[in-house]
Amino acid sequence: MEKTIKNKKSREASAGALSDFALKMLAIVIAVIIWFALSITKFPTYTKTVMKVPVDFSMTGTSAEAKGLSAMNYEDMTVDVEIEGMNYEIGTYTANDLVATVNTDDVIKADTYKLAIDVRSAHSNDQCKILSVKPETVEIKFEHRDTVTRYITISSPNVSAEEGYTLKEYSVQPKTIEISGSEDALDMVSKVEVVYSDSLKLSEDKTVTSNKLLLYDEDNNLLNSADYEIEDTVFNITYSIYKKVTGNLSPQFTDVPPGFDIDSLPIELSQDSIQLITPQPDAAAEEDMKLDSVSLYDISQGKTFKTRIDKLLSVGEINQSGTDYIEMSFDLDDYEVKEFTIPAKNVQFINAPMNRSAVLDTEQITGVKLIGPKDIISKIKLKNIKAVIDLSDISAAGSVSHQVVIYCPDHNMVWNIGTHEAMITVNENNISEFTRPDSSAQSIDGAIQFTTSAAD
Repeated sequence: MEKTIKNKKSREASAGALSDFALKMLAIVIAVIIWFALSITKFPTYTKTVMKVPVDFSMTGTSAEAKGLSAMNYEDMTVDVEIEGMNYEIGTYTANDLVATVNTDDVIKADTYKLAIDVRSAHSNDQCKILSVKPETVEIKFEHRDTVTRYITISSPNVSAEEGYTLKEYSVQPKTIEISGSEDALDMVSKVEVVYSDSLKLSEDKTVTSNKLLLYDEDNNLLNSADYEIEDTVFNITYSIYKKVTGNLSPQFTDVPPGFDIDSLPIELSQDSIQLITPQPDAAAEEDMKLDSVSLYDISQGKTFKTRIDKLLSVGEINQSGTDYIEMSFDLDDYEVKEFTIPAKNVQFINAPMNRSAVLDTEQITGVKLIGPKDIISKIKLKNIKAVIDLSDISAAGSVSHQVVIYCPDHNMVWNIGTHEAMITVNENNISEFTRPDSSAQSIDGAIQFTTSAAD
């Protein structure tokens, strides 16, 4: 019995709670109906101001776009809009319920226009009247827009090479950049410069990055980058460092007779050394360089010899001396030339090949000019001169013209100017004997070795 009474009371409590909830819901519905009724009857229209409505600016599909015009100075903006309409339709309007656009119908050519801002409801079925828009207009400059490509230059005022090195060159990647803007503005761009401001002292190649760009006109005046559209690009700047090297120059000679004192030659060089740079960072600071070989036969009073510097350089080396040639001359004011005629009997043969004999057909060698210091050349007699024909290059029998080497073995500061040849007849036999025109056979023992020497 007691249990039955408790269940009955529980059901009665639940029924009461449901009854209270139903009454509350009913009250809300009645309040909405009353508000709606009042909105229609007592307050049929409603006025409100919606703040900060974003303005949508677009030229897509407009005649301005078709004419190739672009808005140069437009910036995103908002407007405050006063609207009127049914309370139940616009009462809850926010900025998202309105659409504001710039009217570009009047834009027909490049110029500055004051354009109206049009506003409408985002809900086509709502009866929403626009009472005012603040601001009502926006001023926009329209110009023909273009894109150009410009090469990049580099500014790195605080980058240099360490002592003994030089900053040879620098390069940038990418090498060009596209810039967009009005035609007039683009015409002003003469130089585009990427700037790297950090301080560096370099002894080897290095690559850095920068995205700082500056634009200049032809008079090197800085332009306002805000007037242009430039893609944000990271540039790689590479610095090439070269080692400074001193090239020490020395001459070299050919056709030097035995015992000749090369160091006695009064050599004058236009410069004793040259400055060069090399991409090899570990190269020595000094380098020995040999000039073009000069034949002793060619050295005479007033004669000069030139060597191109680029012929002396190794791969990658660059001449920094400021001249392309090294000139070599000789101070022969205290030298004198003396002329001789050498008879056939004074000519010797050396280095005979096997089974060959030779006969000298030339009776004498004329026009032999020896040059040397005046105090020495004055003492030279015919007996001091040696004339030699080296037959080591002879293989076939027959008549040939062959060079005669002439020198003074007892005077190592005298040399022969020019070359001389004599006619000889080579015979094939079983002896290695050589005869002169008087038919008196004479065997020549020993050999003279002619070497190439160089002045250090």
